[in-house]
Amino acid sequence: MIRILLLNAFLFLMPFVLTYIWVRFIAAKEPSAQTRKYYAFAALAGLVLVLASLLTYRVSTGNAPEGTYISPSYKDGQIVPGRFE
Repeated sequence: MIRILLLNAFLFLMPFVLTYIWVRFIAAKEPSAQTRKYYAFAALAGLVLVLASLLTYRVSTGNAPEGTYISPSYKDGQIVPGRFE
């Protein structure tokens, strides 16, 4: 249980940490306006790719809403994973 809590805390705090590092980097380097445009374009391209991958995953792995969920069970000495029918 503690592993799940730590993982969720890590995933929650990661954007804040990355933003802090990014701001410190920009303040130290003081890049030109053109370089900042490249950074912004790269960030935007990354965001588009993440959204595209999430949408692709959702479309390709979804289960029918009207399906019935069968929970995992223990049968003949083996654990049968949960599934939709």
